[in-house]
Amino acid sequence: MKSQKPEKKVEARTGTTTADAVLGLLSIAPMSGYGMRMIISQSIGHFWSESFGQIYPALRKLTAEGFVEKKTERQKGRPDRHMYSLTTAGRKRLAGWLMVPAVTEVPRNELLLKLFFGSHVPVSASRDSVTAFVAMHERALAVYAEIVKEIKQERKSAPQAPYWLMTVSYGQHYSEALVKWGRETLRELDALETKAAKSTKTTKSKR
Repeated sequence: MKSQKPEKKVEARTGTTTADAVLGLLSIAPMSGYGMRMIISQSIGHFWSESFGQIYPALRKLTAEGFVEKKTERQKGRPDRHMYSLTTAGRKRLAGWLMVPAVTEVPRNELLLKLFFGSHVPVSASRDSVTAFVAMHERALAVYAEIVKEIKQERKSAPQAPYWLMTVSYGQHYSEALVKWGRETLRELDALETKAAKSTKTTKSKR
């Protein structure tokens, strides 16, 4: 009888690492590190970013630990391409991570930080920042609409399609809410600027 390798033990834990994201991506299809980065920019990159500097070390570690398998494809006139796929142990680890409730992280928001201390600069500085913020989320809404269209037309038969649409819906609701907040904030800033202008005018008239 052939000796069987002991199965990799999957430990329950909290928190998310690059490795978890990599395993999730490989559950879609085998891919190269470069292909993974391209998929990220078109999908989870809207809410979870990973760089080449994070992906490749994670792939090496996951391969060494037996969660991922690497195959080298020879390419005529081009460098070899390394394709990665999930092993049975990798699928178990992915499932184990997915079963653990998500940990809420405190965001770092530079716009809100600057707005919080906005009284120290002209109102126009805050208005410029908020205007750019609104424009960014309006562009995001246009991108999300295209993603929804692509999933429904080209990938509707994929088992993960309903879940992909849920994540896009989150992005749509999020950006819609922030566009609404931004426009309300711009009105408040306009009111503050008008009030400041009237106060300055009154002060000058009393001199």
